[in-house]
Amino acid sequence: MNSLLLKRSGIACFALLTAACSFFVPRSPSSQVTPADNALVIAAAREFPYMPARDGHITPDRIANTATTAVLLKKGVETTVREAVAAAWRKSGITVTTHDWLVLSGGIEALSVDDARSPATWTMTVCYVVTNASAKKTVYVKTTTVHMYRQKFTNPAFALDDIVKLSVDALVRDPSFRDALQPVQ
Repeated sequence: MNSLLLKRSGIACFALLTAACSFFVPRSPSSQVTPADNALVIAAAREFPYMPARDGHITPDRIANTATTAVLLKKGVETTVREAVAAAWRKSGITVTTHDWLVLSGGIEALSVDDARSPATWTMTVCYVVTNASAKKTVYVKTTTVHMYRQKFTNPAFALDDIVKLSVDALVRDPSFRDALQPVQ
């Protein structure tokens, strides 16, 4: 056997084995675990109701669209938005200084794609609610609407993750939201 061929085969095998090891990297823990002190819990998917679906205007796994009937998702909008909110919250870097158990939930009031022209406009309106579960009291309520421009033919799951991230970014920038995460003086 040719030594050059043997070296190339060895390098190829090493590269494949090294790449395969990346599949077994441990993932970050789910945000559904019981929180430690100074944490904000993201509520379950049922606490992020998709109002157009609950009102019967559209099915729970579709996003209203102007050009076609609707954008179909693999999972329901409530579950997808909840997971995206949890991921965006983990990446926000905000610390909670109160020792109460705070829960973030939100009602998805509107979610649509206007792709009559290019680029398509994604619009999402969410009413975010922070509840102090210890005192059973609402400490923050605000509705945010965000718009995002994307190419017409884009992956809807990625676009939905991005628009939720924009929505959470708007939430995090709100001074009254930051005040709700601080202890009462």
